[in-house]
Amino acid sequence: MLLFLVPTTIISASPVASVARQGVLNAADWAPESGNLLLSGEWGFSWQRLDSPAQWQQPGPPWFVMPSTWDSSGTAGWHHSGQGYASFYLKVTQLPPGKEYAVFVPEVSTAFRLFANGKLITEGGRVATAARDGEAYIGNRWAVLGEVPGNELQLVLQVGNFHHNSGGPWQPIELGLRQPLTEGFYFRQLYDALISLLMIIMAGLLILEYLVDPKDRAGLWLGLLALALGLRIGIVGNAPFYWLLDFQLPWTLHMRLAYISMLVSPLFFLAWIHNSFPQDLKRRTSLLVSLPFALSALLCLILPPLWFTQLLGLFSVMLLLVVLIGCVLLLQISWRRRHGSLLLLAGLIALGGAVVHDLMLNNQLIQGSPWIGTGLLLFILTQTSNFLSLRVMQRRQIEFLSRELASANRELERRVELRTRDLADKAHALEMANNQLQILANVDGLTGLLNRRAFIEQMQQLGELSVNVALLWIDLDHFKHINDNHGHVAGDHVLKRFGQLLRELARDQDRIGRLGGEEFALLLLDCDQPGAVVYAKRLQAALTQLKFEDYPDLRNVTASIGIAIGRLGEDSWEELVIQADEAMYEVKRNGRNGYRFS
Repeated sequence: MLLFLVPTTIISASPVASVARQGVLNAADWAPESGNLLLSGEWGFSWQRLDSPAQWQQPGPPWFVMPSTWDSSGTAGWHHSGQGYASFYLKVTQLPPGKEYAVFVPEVSTAFRLFANGKLITEGGRVATAARDGEAYIGNRWAVLGEVPGNELQLVLQVGNFHHNSGGPWQPIELGLRQPLTEGFYFRQLYDALISLLMIIMAGLLILEYLVDPKDRAGLWLGLLALALGLRIGIVGNAPFYWLLDFQLPWTLHMRLAYISMLVSPLFFLAWIHNSFPQDLKRRTSLLVSLPFALSALLCLILPPLWFTQLLGLFSVMLLLVVLIGCVLLLQISWRRRHGSLLLLAGLIALGGAVVHDLMLNNQLIQGSPWIGTGLLLFILTQTSNFLSLRVMQRRQIEFLSRELASANRELERRVELRTRDLADKAHALEMANNQLQILANVDGLTGLLNRRAFIEQMQQLGELSVNVALLWIDLDHFKHINDNHGHVAGDHVLKRFGQLLRELARDQDRIGRLGGEEFALLLLDCDQPGAVVYAKRLQAALTQLKFEDYPDLRNVTASIGIAIGRLGEDSWEELVIQADEAMYEVKRNGRNGYRFS
């Protein structure tokens, strides 16, 4: 869905610029279907006056070049105080007839009223002639004009500012057809809301992952960066959070939050780069570059908006420098072929281009629509992809190291076993003295049979006799179902009863062991293949008659038997075990409840 939305913002109709001359804008050459009409150019201007729209007169000099602010930071050529009030006038002539129009008013510093043909159509805040009576507002506005009588539109814009350093309409007002303009307004709100919510969701997931694994702080800083940027997108411009939640913060708190979220973003960005690529951005360098932003954010927290908004130009230069530093760093990282550097660079180029464009837009150097939403969207996609790929690579490394560690442990166990065997030969007398104790240690606690280690040792010792043997590897079928359906107590009862059955059918010279779980082994001495067949058939027949008095519903217990025939001393016990085990699993694969020779 995100990839679908990106080209939608790119291919949407661009506003059409038709410059007003001496307070009149001729719209004869404007085709409304091609896009909105920017009401830029020379407007009539009255400083420190709020003229009544009913007293409309043809605009005369002085002329004010819109969009701009009326103080020295604007581009209109005026050098009034940033605080004050003024009226602006424009006549739009030769509008295409038979159309329903609407007007879009981007946020004005810091209150306005817009009149069209003598009627108030929209306003923001409270326009006043004194600071105590003025009230600032937040966000963009739009209003429906309908059909324009006489195809001529007379606009009066009253602006008052006593809260911000710069006052005036610093973004162009747009005139367009009612349906496309209103749909475009809501689309931009929804788009900004989607971007903001995705950023905050991503931030929450990244911060949660950090809480799970606090060793990696790169995800934490990326999450805080996403949170700061998502919050800023949600409260500036179209202010989708205020629209969704149907409330607004006080203007002063809103301005502090907007500026602080802008200034802390470089802090989180540099900390993220440092934690992701510590060899390329040292901690000291990151702290030195971050210090001015931290101090600036503190100033925005302490000073009133009228003071810290004077530093907007300085803040813009600082942000541009951070974007430049980030580009240089990531070019260096890409040159050194760090993992994920290309995705990082692509995301920074998209975000940097959007930041530069919007800073120029805010400083009235260019006109157009903000790019920050699309830039952040591309930045999120690239960084999330890079973060996920890095996580996958780390987990694969962990799995590889785990396999290597398991292999090393097996090798160590083999060497320990060889060493133990060597020590056992040297300490044979001591082992004989402790034989009774060893027997007790080698008995399985549930069935009374030999445990796995004791059974293997018996096979090793019998290897010295060079005797013909049949090794039966036995596994009870569907034992998990017994545990699941009847309980583990019933399962233990089945294991114990099966061990008794093996002892009843075996000879005194044979060896019986429980290898673990439902797996048993039987070593028949002086036994060939026909003898092993006889025993296997007797065992299966006895199993069919096996009853469990405490569990009358438990019946039809079967076993899969793998048989290996050999001669201990000539054939190694390990080979016999492997052969019998493979034969048993062949029985399992062919339906269970049977026996098979290797």
